[in-house]
Amino acid sequence: MRRVARARLAGQVIRRLRRSGIRDARYHAATFEIRFTAPGDTEPTILQLAPMLGRPRRERLTHIAALLHTPGLPPDWSGAAPRLRPVLRRAAPGAPLHRPAFPHLSEFVVVDQPEFLTYVTTTQPATWNVTADEVFTAARANLPGAVLHGTPSDRPVVVRFVDDGNAYWTSHLLLPGWLSRLAGQVGGPPVAFAPDRGTLLVTADVVTPIDGSLLPALFAQAEEIFLASPHPLTPMAYTSDPEGRTIPYPAPPGHPLHDCVQRAEHLLATHTPSEP
Repeated sequence: MRRVARARLAGQVIRRLRRSGIRDARYHAATFEIRFTAPGDTEPTILQLAPMLGRPRRERLTHIAALLHTPGLPPDWSGAAPRLRPVLRRAAPGAPLHRPAFPHLSEFVVVDQPEFLTYVTTTQPATWNVTADEVFTAARANLPGAVLHGTPSDRPVVVRFVDDGNAYWTSHLLLPGWLSRLAGQVGGPPVAFAPDRGTLLVTADVVTPIDGSLLPALFAQAEEIFLASPHPLTPMAYTSDPEGRTIPYPAPPGHPLHDCVQRAEHLLATHTPSEP
């Protein structure tokens, strides 16, 4: 019944969008969102449907009508800057602003509004009278830089961060020093996996007499999530360099995890996502 209700709501929204002349609206069931390009915009808009569940039909239609008359991006920098967030993606719809982050992954910027996301395009910084670097810097500064507040661990544990749509956990890998600060909580030098957009797994690069290393099992788990997800990100492992920057986990020939790392690198390079 829940699936039916969600599909019915999506159908109502898409019909309303199409009556307004929008032909490219697409429903993505896995993330319960609709993507479209609003009139006058060149940037794609991502409409989150969850907040509309349970609203009266008239209120839904009023909200959609207001959305269609609201530009996807704030017109000035002062309105846009607090809403910017960085996101890791292999690809994104349209022609968004981006820069390399890790092998096969780039850093994009979105405008996070209450019920939809809009990618910032390459031409938008000029409209705001700022540079692209200022856009990326502002987006990163808006991440909470959250840390774990649980009991520190003296043995390796696995912590799973699941994104509720607001936390941007996988984006935290872009923040210098963020991953290394989790060492006390996971029981050693942190290693992170971001198999899809909403999942971040972190454990310690430690081998113990009882548990051995948790990393081989996490490589397998990350691969499974990556292949099954409608929004895969990367099956690779990431750690911190001496300056605190996130880098792919190094495992040269002879390293116990060399085969795992090679397999993950090959999978990321050859796997084609089903959608951007």
